[in-house]
Amino acid sequence: MMNRSEWAQKAAAAALLVLLAACGGGDAEGDGEQGNDSATAAAPGDTGTASGAQPGQTANNLPAGPTTQLPPNELGRIMVLEYHRTGSPEGEFVRTLENFRKDIRTLYEAGYRPVTMRQVLEGNIDIPRGTTPVVFTMDDATRGQFYLTGNGEVDPNTMMGSWMSFKRENPGWGPGGMVWCILPAASHPSNFFGETKDRDTPREQREANIRKKMEMIVRDGHEVCNHTLYHARLDRAANDQQAQDWIGIGEDSIKAYLPQDYDIVTFALPLGMWPRNKPLAWAGTYRNGKRYENKVVLEVSGGPSVTPWDTRWDPHSVDRFIVAPGALEAQLRRWEADPTHRYISDGDPRTISYPASMGQYLNRSALGGRTPREVAGAPAAAAPAAPAAGGTTGR
Repeated sequence: MMNRSEWAQKAAAAALLVLLAACGGGDAEGDGEQGNDSATAAAPGDTGTASGAQPGQTANNLPAGPTTQLPPNELGRIMVLEYHRTGSPEGEFVRTLENFRKDIRTLYEAGYRPVTMRQVLEGNIDIPRGTTPVVFTMDDATRGQFYLTGNGEVDPNTMMGSWMSFKRENPGWGPGGMVWCILPAASHPSNFFGETKDRDTPREQREANIRKKMEMIVRDGHEVCNHTLYHARLDRAANDQQAQDWIGIGEDSIKAYLPQDYDIVTFALPLGMWPRNKPLAWAGTYRNGKRYENKVVLEVSGGPSVTPWDTRWDPHSVDRFIVAPGALEAQLRRWEADPTHRYISDGDPRTISYPASMGQYLNRSALGGRTPREVAGAPAAAAPAAPAAGGTTGR
């Protein structure tokens, strides 16, 4: 399994091989090793630094940035944040750009660091000691998310532009990126990050813009996610084949602009609706017998999610947290008052540290060679908090 720096290097090289025709992806990389059954008890207050990073620095030689003094708990929960459009007034699926920027800064200063769903799936959560992973998912590929100016630069007044600016100013935000859940055949403004209606932009220019954006997504360590061909509700498909076509042809249409070896592993359910034959969201057959496989399926709501080392982890049904007005702020206050269920990194990707009270949830067979490490002195687990307002319904 690659670490994040290795993946970033590979992604940067692969971005030069952008294709114009649909192509199949290889198998996702995984670690076939079984878990180590030995557990090491840590001394009270010991948070572990076996990764070799120096104080104030990560193993990737990036400044650590703001961290917490909380004891490690890598069986805690993480937020898979869900964003859609920018604009005003705010609603369940609309966030002002000002508040999106505020979200990034608030999370960073509170000790959160971005990771992708691919990294979560692979257990590649390599972040500084005392920090918490957070996943940013961006649904629908809208204009306000990612726009190029006339000179081909990323508009700073978009979500991508805001992210890039913050990262330049705060390298401790880390190498993690966002998960872009794309609709390749939807209508404007969700037409593959369309900057105008399709008929208003010459095809050659539109294709060039798409290629450039996808190259940047891969190059900068973000993740590409399939969101179906054009956001049709899978539960309303005429039959199983139509549901499979919406998923599979959607993936093909995205891969036309990706490196040949790029494997899309994450799929976001439109409106949170499953096909009537639910397993078709995970794998199926479409167009001339071609196959798709979604290793991660994103729900539309549900609140903070468990981690891959938790017996309750189901990658085919991952809860998300809608960033509705006040919802994120409320969740952060909740974990500030009681951090019992907040994932806190021990700073060493080779170990999984957890309080004794959470040991019942440790899935040893999912450790992939990592060493379980019971941490003395960590807070006892309390009953899970209810999802914050706005985190239970939506698209």
